[in-house]
Amino acid sequence: MGKDKKKFTIPNIYDILLALIGVSLCGIGVGFANCAALGLDSIGIFYDGIRNILNFSSDMLGVTSFIVSGVILVFLFFAARKYVSLGTLIYIIAYGSFITVGSIIYRALVFENNLFTSIVFSCIGYILLYIGLAIYIAIDIGMDAFTGIVLYLSDITHFEFKYVKIAFDIVLIIIGAVLGGALGVPTVITMVVGGPLINFFTKRFQGIYFKIKLRSMKASKKNKEESPKQN
Repeated sequence: MGKDKKKFTIPNIYDILLALIGVSLCGIGVGFANCAALGLDSIGIFYDGIRNILNFSSDMLGVTSFIVSGVILVFLFFAARKYVSLGTLIYIIAYGSFITVGSIIYRALVFENNLFTSIVFSCIGYILLYIGLAIYIAIDIGMDAFTGIVLYLSDITHFEFKYVKIAFDIVLIIIGAVLGGALGVPTVITMVVGGPLINFFTKRFQGIYFKIKLRSMKASKKNKEESPKQN
């Protein structure tokens, strides 16, 4: 357990705000995809399956994510505390909240559900999800609960992360579908294109983020150097 302990650090306010923006986009995206009802990604379908067996309405997917992620967070806190951080809490709280926000926005914009609007909002939803994840990953202030579980499984099985992630996603989809989660064509498509798109967006945002951070550091250093001269 000693090797799992790490120093708890608090990110700066700008990183926290950017992370919140990223996670809010994730939640809104999932809210859109959930309302479009064509199928959810691996984590979404797992949440939806749990929501179904708890007999919650489809509008309570965000609440379900709170419950599931909370249970995972407690497990990680005791089993692999090094994967729990402030960023993990930010993700859990904002993600669930903004799924509900996404559902509200969807119903405000869509007066009549049909195949065309469902396809359009499903696509928009997944693009928002991937962009949001990319921003959150680029800021690097922590990880979501499910990523923590995958890293923990990778540690104890000694398999590479990417292989554990693929197997884990498949298991989530199977469990979610068996429990009555929204399985559909987007579920399969997201498994194929999700990783590459997240990687693409992450590289772009990392480049922008580090340029801004470098400028900020240079400006801060310049101000510190000028302060003694002024005194």
